Amino acid sequence: MLEAINRFGVITSTQLSEYLKGKISYVTVYAAKPRLVDLGFIAEEKIGRVLILYMRPSGVDYLGSTLTPFTKINYAGLKHQLIMNDCLLALRSLAIKKGASFEFITERELRSQYLEQNFTLADRKNTTLLKKLPDRIPDFVVTENGEQVAHEVELTQKSYKRLLRKFDTYTGEILNGRYSKIRYLCYSDVIRQAVTRAATAQNFRKDALQLELIERLMHFADKE
Repeated sequence: MLEAINRFGVITSTQLSEYLKGKISYVTVYAAKPRLVDLGFIAEEKIGRVLILYMRPSGVDYLGSTLTPFTKINYAGLKHQLIMNDCLLALRSLAIKKGASFEFITERELRSQYLEQNFTLADRKNTTLLKKLPDRIPDFVVTENGEQVAHEVELTQKSYKRLLRKFDTYTGEILNGRYSKIRYLCYSDVIRQAVTRAATAQNFRKDALQLELIERLMHFADKE
């Protein structure tokens, strides 16, 4: 349970129960949660009716994890984080129902890998560099048919220049074989159209790009 929370960094209790379904019961999750809080391994915070769970540095240390220490919730990015979790769990649910294997790398894991490979200790204290990090990594990666598919969850419309830069980066990563394709999960059709325009302007390979509405993904996952 602690390892699952550590992978995501921040996750709702409902999302955690869904992720652990079939391995740990809903009752066990809620019984174990207070123990992890008391040990100082995780912290919890209720926002409205949603119970948020997040890692504490002592929990990361206890696991001997190589992921970067986690100290607090980023409230500005909380909605994006939780919807990323929902999208990932929806894709996982669809794969399981089809009898397909499902492997993924979370944004937290991707971020830690990127920092380890590209940032010096001094860089990690540079807030300007850290703010640019989301543009250098996907929101999460899923393995499909043995190939890695990068995912971007778009809740708001990014600037045209920023989208162009993102597609320029992904062009290189498609060419070097890191990813087989990029899948954009968009909050609205307006955002989807903006992504399409940027991809076209950058001559991004059409066969390497998929666009889907988040609402449709959720509906399809529930229906299936």
